[in-house]
Amino acid sequence: MITSFLASIERGCAWFGRVASWTLPLLVVSVCVSVVLVQLRANELLHWGTSLPVFGQRLTLNGLNDLQWHLFAIVVMLGTVYALHDNAHVSVDFLASGFTPSTRKLITIVCDLVILLPFACVMAWFSWQYVLNAYTSGEGSSYGGLGDRWIIKAVMPLGFGLLGLFGLARALRLSIELATGRSTPGPTTVSP
Repeated sequence: MITSFLASIERGCAWFGRVASWTLPLLVVSVCVSVVLVQLRANELLHWGTSLPVFGQRLTLNGLNDLQWHLFAIVVMLGTVYALHDNAHVSVDFLASGFTPSTRKLITIVCDLVILLPFACVMAWFSWQYVLNAYTSGEGSSYGGLGDRWIIKAVMPLGFGLLGLFGLARALRLSIELATGRSTPGPTTVSP
């Protein structure tokens, strides 16, 4: 059935956020290591002989601080779809609690098509240009942090693209559910 296919697209988009959530322990560890390095007045954490993408030849305190921002960007950009899928986002529940399930679905459809999808498309387009500019200019840290900034900036169009795809799939699925009167089994994407 088409609604099951659309629900699987929604789950697929949310999967990236679920995977991104595993970077949170790395973020916590990197913050703790940064605090220890500052207290020890040490700058270089690791050094290896060859140049690696993003990291270069060493991991310094500045690089570790950049890494924290990179990990945070991954969680935010990919976690948004995960939060929407699991209905863990901020919503106006005191209003929605008075609506019928059909009205809540209709509001979600309209908001996904009128607000979420255009916003995600515009942001994906402009962030893609942002990535291309970083790539062509060879942008990296100017203070000894991480290099190849285009790699982390590429998470932006990916996140907005997934957000747009999720919103479109959810709007289509909910429209079909409203038209047929049947709901797709699985996690609820509209507040109960």
